[in-house]
Amino acid sequence: MTSGQPPLAERDPAPRRPSNLSSLMLDELLNDTLDPGYRAAAAHREAGTERRWWDGPVVWLACVAVGLLLVVAYQQSHQSAPSREAARQELIKRIQRLQDSGASMDAEAKKLAAQVAALRDAQLATGDPGVRQLEVNSGSVAVSGPGMEVQLGEPPAPTAAANGRPGTTPQTQVAVIHDKDIRAVVNQLWAAGAEAVAVNGLRLSSTSFIRFAGESVLVDFQPISPPYSVQAIGNRNGLQVAFADSAIARQLTTMAAVDGISFRFSGRDKLQLPSVTVTQPHYAERGAAGSQPSSSTSRPSHSPSPTSTESPR
Repeated sequence: MTSGQPPLAERDPAPRRPSNLSSLMLDELLNDTLDPGYRAAAAHREAGTERRWWDGPVVWLACVAVGLLLVVAYQQSHQSAPSREAARQELIKRIQRLQDSGASMDAEAKKLAAQVAALRDAQLATGDPGVRQLEVNSGSVAVSGPGMEVQLGEPPAPTAAANGRPGTTPQTQVAVIHDKDIRAVVNQLWAAGAEAVAVNGLRLSSTSFIRFAGESVLVDFQPISPPYSVQAIGNRNGLQVAFADSAIARQLTTMAAVDGISFRFSGRDKLQLPSVTVTQPHYAERGAAGSQPSSSTSRPSHSPSPTSTESPR
């Protein structure tokens, strides 16, 4: 052959291409795991930045400054801790002294009120049953007699976590029983015919209120803590039957099954309820706005039983 071209067997074979692009991508991922862009950026950063001789000392100085600030803050906090604790203890002592003084004055006021009642009874040859009933309704005299008692308690406190650190407990699990529940119990007892009612030993009157403040239940500005005990003097059997058939009893039974509160009520052969400190009553008067009513026309509004235990709104 004289054409001058090599035979077909001696020609360079044409480069083979993969049958598909997916095999090429798999080969690149297996053979070169680093993206070229990352390699180029790293090379540019190493070429463009040089380690300066002051970089090390500056880092050490910054660490020393931060350490000094932490030490100074700890020393100041440690030095001021005794003064804070002393101020806290002083506040606790002042609160205890004021509470003791208030309890002493309250007892003295009740003692004087009992002396006034005894002098009035001595002056009146025949006791006025109307006056005696008003004294019972207003809570100015201690009373005793049969009745019933309703006891409410919060559910058991949640246990600590497995690692020993207690978690954050929702407020709804800390205090399940609120002021509205105690008010509903008290109002139901009044409606059932109770002659006198006390909550945790605090006698209620026609001007008493029960409300929730923070995490405590207040009865006439005095905080009470669970378990709550509501005592009522009256017809023992009538009070129990009426209370057992009430909506609040069914609600508390449901709360005991769902939320885990303790709820029980039972009759009592004899209960003793203390008196309340007698204050100057205020009465609404009919007349023009801003006019001062005459003392000779002032008449108290008599109520058969104190039923107003709702908190003011």
